[in-house]
Amino acid sequence: MANALPSPRGLVFDLDGTLVDTLPDLATGVNLTRQSYGMAPLPNADIYLAIGDGAAVLVAQTVPRPDDQRDEAYRRFLAFYNQHLLDSSRLHAGVEAVLRHYGDRVLGVVTNKPQLETERILAGLGIAGCFKLVLGGDALPRKKPDPLPLTHFLVRFGLAPREAVMIGDGYHDIRAGKAAGTMTVAVTTGVQRRPALAAEHPDHIIDRMDQLFELFA
Repeated sequence: MANALPSPRGLVFDLDGTLVDTLPDLATGVNLTRQSYGMAPLPNADIYLAIGDGAAVLVAQTVPRPDDQRDEAYRRFLAFYNQHLLDSSRLHAGVEAVLRHYGDRVLGVVTNKPQLETERILAGLGIAGCFKLVLGGDALPRKKPDPLPLTHFLVRFGLAPREAVMIGDGYHDIRAGKAAGTMTVAVTTGVQRRPALAAEHPDHIIDRMDQLFELFA
């Protein structure tokens, strides 16, 4: 991994596990969905292992249903989750300071979470106005780890790939950034631990969001 990185003009953040700790509320949505089918609750730790590929995959892995019930289970989850979207979700340490410090740059959010829920969380936590562009997992035909959302961001703001950095807590973020040609920074505040992130060979790994200050002016 590089010891020093050029200072980016654009910073793109993942949402869940990167900017915001959404895990408890996601677990609530999953277990309420399971309860609605007469299923016993899962431990939060088991639910967390299924997070990262978007809500549809989360539900498929944690609320197993016959094929003809999967769409309904997904709709139930979204309904329950939206009722509890901001019960416990909070910004990770250092996020507010980072958004202030880099406020003169082009900031964006690229997440696999649905657009509606993403926008509600950003607004509810008071940081929606920090971002020039927010792309949920259903905003474009393809989502991370496909590079499309990141290349869309680059084209939208006239940025060369190495003028931007993708910051996220999962392998989808690092793979998407590498495929788009951006710098990549992994953060260990989500569900993936440092060894798994290191295996993706990001440009750098940090343990708190405000450690970005050690990488970029």
